Amino acid sequence: MTQEKFDELVQQLEVYSQQHPNLYKLRVAALATFGYVYIFVAIAFLLWCAVLIAFIAIYGRFFASGLFAILIVSIFLLLRSLWVTFPDPTGNRLKRKQVPELFALVKRLTKSLQAPQFHQIILTSEFNASVVQVPRLGIFGWQKNYLILGLPLMQALSPEQFQAVLAHEIGHLSGNHSRFAGWIYRVRKTWMQILERFQTEQGAEVVAMSFYGFINWYSPLLSAYSFVLARANEYEADRCAADSVGNQHTAEALILVGVRSQYIDNSYWKNIYLQVNTQPEPPNYPFAQLAQALQDEIAPETYHKLLARSLTLKTDTSDTHPCLRDRLQALGFNPSALPMMNFSPVTASQKFLGSALANLTEQFDREWYRNVEASWKERFTYIQGLRTALQAIEEKAKSEILNLTEAWNRAFWTSEIMGDRMALPFAQNVVAMQADHAGANYLLGKVLIEDEDPKGIEHLEIAMQGDVDAVIPSCELIYGFLKQNGKNDEALEYEQKLAIHYQKVGLAQQERASVSCFDALITHDLPEEEVKRLHHYLSGYKDIETVYLVRKHLKHFPEKPMFVLAIKCKHSFWTKFHLSARALEKEKKVIAKIANEFQFVSHTYVTVFASDSSFRKNDFPYVISEDYIKKVAGRSIYQA
Repeated sequence: MTQEKFDELVQQLEVYSQQHPNLYKLRVAALATFGYVYIFVAIAFLLWCAVLIAFIAIYGRFFASGLFAILIVSIFLLLRSLWVTFPDPTGNRLKRKQVPELFALVKRLTKSLQAPQFHQIILTSEFNASVVQVPRLGIFGWQKNYLILGLPLMQALSPEQFQAVLAHEIGHLSGNHSRFAGWIYRVRKTWMQILERFQTEQGAEVVAMSFYGFINWYSPLLSAYSFVLARANEYEADRCAADSVGNQHTAEALILVGVRSQYIDNSYWKNIYLQVNTQPEPPNYPFAQLAQALQDEIAPETYHKLLARSLTLKTDTSDTHPCLRDRLQALGFNPSALPMMNFSPVTASQKFLGSALANLTEQFDREWYRNVEASWKERFTYIQGLRTALQAIEEKAKSEILNLTEAWNRAFWTSEIMGDRMALPFAQNVVAMQADHAGANYLLGKVLIEDEDPKGIEHLEIAMQGDVDAVIPSCELIYGFLKQNGKNDEALEYEQKLAIHYQKVGLAQQERASVSCFDALITHDLPEEEVKRLHHYLSGYKDIETVYLVRKHLKHFPEKPMFVLAIKCKHSFWTKFHLSARALEKEKKVIAKIANEFQFVSHTYVTVFASDSSFRKNDFPYVISEDYIKKVAGRSIYQA
C-alpha cells in the first residue's frame, strides 16, 4: 500500500469513526480477527488434506505418499514462516536491588493502571521511553513485556514529569480504560513487527511459498484501519499520565521532551562531535556532562524558540502520536498561553536510580568511548591533513585568483574543519562562479534551512539535480523544515520523492553487487595517473599473470561509474584447458588481498577472467570471458 492510499484510507476512516463509532470498532475487530481466522483455516485445510491423502494411501488401491509428503512440507513451511522470532531489546538490564525506587514506582503504576507486569526494565542511551512487547509465539502472541527507559530522558525530567512519561507508556497496556483498544494496540504492533521481520530477515523462498503475500497485504491494511484507534490510544495514555500526576506535570513532560530532544540532537551531541577537529581522543564523560547540561535551566530565549518549533508541528498520518499542540489542548491547556515551566533541582535519574546513577552513567560513558574511539581517531587524522591542504590554498588565495576546483576545495575543507557556517562566504563564491554547482548549493541550502530560511529549498533542489548523492540528505532537510513549519502536504511530496529514490538506490546496489560473464562491459575512463598507481601496486604480486580494467554498463545512476578489475593468476598448463574451482582458489586469495589493501578512487569490483575454452559459463557465471574482455579493454593494464 502506497503512502497516498494509506493517507486517503485513514482520512476516510476518521470521518467514518466519528459518524459510526460502534460500526467502526466492529470493522476493526473483524479485520483483526480475520488475520487469525485466515491462518487457522489455512492450517486446518492443509491438515485435513494431509489426513485425507494418508487415509487414501493406506486404505485405497493407489499410491498417494508423494502428495502426502508435499502437503506435510507445505504445512511445515507455513508454520515456519509464521514462527517469527523477535530479538530482545538491548541495553543495560536493571535489577530490583540495584534501583529499588524505580521498581517500586513501576509496580505502583502497573497496579493502579491494571497493566501487566514487566519482565525486564532496560536502561538505554536514547532520549526516549517505550514499552516493547516481544511475542514468544510469533503471530500467536504470549507477550514478554519490556520497559525501555533512556538515561538522558531521566536526566532531563523532574521525578513528577518522568512519572507522567512512565504512566503514558504503561497506559498503552492499561486495563482501566478500553480493553478493546488495548487488544487492537497489541495486535497492530505484532502484525507490523512480523511484516518488518519478513521484509528484512526471512528467507524469500520460504516466505513466498507460504504467507508473505497475505501478510504484505493484510498488515498495512490493519495498520490503516486501526490507525484512528491507535491515535485515540495515545490520548488515552495521556489521560493515564494526567490521572497519575496531574495535568500540569503531564503538560510539562510533553513540552520538555519536545524542547530537550531538539537541544540534545541539534546542539549537545553536535558540539561533542565537533571536538574531533581539535582533540585526538574522544571526551571521556559525555553522559555525565549531558546530565549537567540538562540540569541547567534553559535560557528563556532558547526555550521559547524551541517550544515554538515544537508547537508548529501538525498532526498527520506519519505517526500515531498527535502533535504537541493537540495533546496540550486535550489536557485543557491553551498552546498560546501556556503556564510557566517549573524546573526541578532534583532529576528523575537522581531520585529513581539513586546510588546506582554514578555507576550506570560511567558504564554508558565507557561504552560510548569504545564505540567511537576508532572512527574518532581516523576522523582527527583526516582533519589534520585537511588543515595542511587548506593552509596552502589560503596562501595561494592571497596572491592569485582560485579556479573553480580550488575555490570549492576551500569551501568544502573549511566546512569540514570549522563548520558549514564558516564556509558560507566561500560557498557563495563558488555559486557565483558556477550557479549549478551541486556541492556549494547543498552547503548553502543546508545553512539557510538551519536558519529557517525557505530560500534554502531552492539551493537544495539545484544540488539534487546535479548530484544523486545529495538527494537523500536534501530531501530529509526539506522534509524536516516543512514539517516544522506546519506544511505537511508539501512535506509529503519530499517524503514520496525520498521513498522513490530509496527504491532506485536499492536497484543500483543490486546492479553493483556482482559482475558475471553475462554482463555488458565498456571501456574504462580512469585517469592515466590512477592506472599507473594501480599498475605499480599490482607489480608486487608474483602470482598475477594478467590484469584488465573495464567498466560495467549500468542502468541505474550511470553517472556513478563501477569499474571492473579482472585478474588471471599463473596456473599449470592444464588449467588453460580446464578451469576448476580448486584452481580459482588462488584468484580468490589475491582478490581478497587487493580489495582490503588498495584504495580505489571509485567503486571497483575485482573478479576473474579465463580462457573461453577452459570453462562453461553456466558452471562459472562469475568468470569473465577472456576474448570478450580483451575486445572491450583493448589492452591489459598489467602483464607479468
